[in-house]
Amino acid sequence: MTDMADFQVIRTNDMPSCPRCGEPAAISARLPLGDGIDLFLCLRCDTGNTPAGRLVAILGLPEDQRPADLLPDFVVAWIRDGAAAQGWVWVPGQREP
Repeated sequence: MTDMADFQVIRTNDMPSCPRCGEPAAISARLPLGDGIDLFLCLRCDTGNTPAGRLVAILGLPEDQRPADLLPDFVVAWIRDGAAAQGWVWVPGQREP
C-alpha cells in the first residue's frame, strides 16, 4: 500500500459535492491507490461513532476549541477507514505493489 508520506493536502475553494446528498464536502481526498480512491467527508452524512463522524464532530467545534494536535490523527483515521471500506488496508512500512 502507499506510504502515508505519499499523500498531499491541497486547499481549494471548489469542493466537490457529497455523492450521497449533493451538499459540498467539508473535506475530500483522492488516494493514490489502484485507479484512485475518492473520499468525501460530509457534515450532513458522516455522523456517529466512526472515524468520519468523529472528524465531523471536531470540525463542528469552534476553531479555538479544536484539538489541533490531534486533528492529523483524526484525518488519518478517516482516510484509513475510507480506504478499508474500498478493500485497502494500510500496513506500516509497506508500499503499493
